[in-house]
Amino acid sequence: MFGQLNPPDLRCLEVLPNGDVKLTWIPPSDPGNQFTSYDVYFSILRTGTFALVSTNLNSLNTTTFVHTTTVSTAQSCYYYLRANYGSAPNTSISSDTLRSIFLNSLTNTNNGTQEFKYNAIHTPKLSSTSTNLVLNKEYPLGTWNILTAGTGTLYPDTITVCNAKMNYQVSLADNSGCVSLSNLLMGDYVNIKKPERPYVDSISVLSNGQTVIGWQIPIDKDINQYDIYYNGGNGAINSYIDSLKGRENTSYTYTTPTANSIAIGVFVQAKDSCGNGSSVNYQIRTMFLQPEYDRCAYSTKLSWNKYIWSDIKGVFLETTGKYKIYCSVNNSAFQVVGETKDTNFVHKGVAPGKNVCYFVRVVNERQTITASSNRTCFFSGQVDGPQYLYLKTASVKNESSIDVGVYVDDTRRYQGVTIQRSETKNDFKEIAFIPFTGLANYSYEDKTVKPHLRSYYYRALVKDSCGNPRDSSNVAKTIFLKVHSDEAEIFSKQLSWSEYEGFNGGIAGYNVLRVINDDFNNALVGTTDALTTTYTDNIEGAASQGAKIEYVVQAVEGIGNIYGILELSSSNPVAVYMEGNIYVPNAFAPRGVNTTWLPITHFIEKTDYHVSVFNRWGKKVFETNDDTKAWDGSNCTPDVYVYLIDYKNARGEYMQMKGNVLLLR
Repeated sequence: MFGQLNPPDLRCLEVLPNGDVKLTWIPPSDPGNQFTSYDVYFSILRTGTFALVSTNLNSLNTTTFVHTTTVSTAQSCYYYLRANYGSAPNTSISSDTLRSIFLNSLTNTNNGTQEFKYNAIHTPKLSSTSTNLVLNKEYPLGTWNILTAGTGTLYPDTITVCNAKMNYQVSLADNSGCVSLSNLLMGDYVNIKKPERPYVDSISVLSNGQTVIGWQIPIDKDINQYDIYYNGGNGAINSYIDSLKGRENTSYTYTTPTANSIAIGVFVQAKDSCGNGSSVNYQIRTMFLQPEYDRCAYSTKLSWNKYIWSDIKGVFLETTGKYKIYCSVNNSAFQVVGETKDTNFVHKGVAPGKNVCYFVRVVNERQTITASSNRTCFFSGQVDGPQYLYLKTASVKNESSIDVGVYVDDTRRYQGVTIQRSETKNDFKEIAFIPFTGLANYSYEDKTVKPHLRSYYYRALVKDSCGNPRDSSNVAKTIFLKVHSDEAEIFSKQLSWSEYEGFNGGIAGYNVLRVINDDFNNALVGTTDALTTTYTDNIEGAASQGAKIEYVVQAVEGIGNIYGILELSSSNPVAVYMEGNIYVPNAFAPRGVNTTWLPITHFIEKTDYHVSVFNRWGKKVFETNDDTKAWDGSNCTPDVYVYLIDYKNARGEYMQMKGNVLLLR
């Protein structure tokens, strides 16, 4: 009677370089010397039919067997062992079925890795084997290195060389000392991995119109070149323009100033030592700033294309914090005049007649990156307006109005002329607007003044065709006249006045007018030079000329006015009041010395003068309204007659005188 023999303890399957499979086991215990032989069974399927492949394995101490096959280089092979014993013979149960490790290489992926797949020899793991499957790589040839060790059965190896022979093999150690090995995977491997796309920090236009693009150094170490491409917009194709050698480069300047006239693209592509190129962000564009100046509103409308930030998977996507608008006037330093999140902006209050320049700078939300647009400049021209504007005169018309005369260039179109007035020369306010007539001369009567109390300042402005005020005219100041009486000399009048301002030709002198009964004929009583603003007048000789006496001073413009104009400007009229009086003769003799009777008038209003003479019976014998017409007594007998004189004095008061006159023959 024989005891049952245990099967051998199959521990390792080693695929030899020629494809044969070497099995290693631990013999069973055989205290009764029953062992006769080992049987080795093989199958290409775990659940398939196993075939006996062993011969001449008659020694109990045999621990290995090499199965001659080529199948192991194409797939896994399955093996188990049995022990034969006794004379029958009898056969033990089967050992653990082990699977040879088959190492398979998958196709290179587009991320530049070579994937390797392999299997364990037994599931679950044998208690005697190592926990980790080890993937080994031979490169360069003759040098083996461990790529990975773990329980996983899939590993991507990054190919970092352009083209090379490499060998791979998987091993699994057993505590008995044997090692299971996979097939030896040999091949020519190619690096098809594209380098990481450079992260573009910014694309910016320099002040000279050149374009600079900046980027961060990619993580990939195998980068030895950056290729630069250009796109001029308007449907143009992307074209290669330059290369930079070296991984450490981080910027490129495109020296052609195309960005001054259009939004352009300058792009960067990383190249590795194998010539593989990264992807390229062809969306990157410079900001192209365009201005539109409104000559009427004195404002600039600015517009530009949206700035596009670099977008790389796994890298923080920047967003626009704001666009800052910079402005320079007449080559002054650029100043920020506004900011916006939009791609347009209106800059108000842009002074006309200036050289104005702008650029826009974008700032990311984190305020760590900026990029600038092109600089665009223009002259802020105005609409056509008159080439000259001259206030000819400001002349007092009467006690409550002043006449203003303006001379304007009549070769240009405009909306009209604005008249302004001030009492201090510092706070001019508009008092009138005279619409465009096409003529050179304009006049305005200001009826809201009191020129008998003070001087006034005037100036004119033209509103151009946009309605904007243009440069103002010269300033004219009216003459303010004062007259003082001398108590000791009742007929002496002291005149003083303020200087007139505003004549382009300067002041030649002043005329002093004594106006009696509103008659300006022969009113000139004196003149002064331009520096003299006082005058003394004696009016005794004018006593009989009337009751209403006024003084007016006129400024006389000197020659040399650039417009060929000679003007006068009158002061306020100042009335002089003298006490009216009438001297009446009390007798006359038509045939004697005093042949007529005539009252002598001093400073009375002649228009309201009336004389009547009556006889003792009340009959009117003489009547006149003319203070120069005398009564000659014709047709009257010698007698005492009664006279009645009605008149109005210089103050406008009605007066009456009565008396007797003796007519002698």
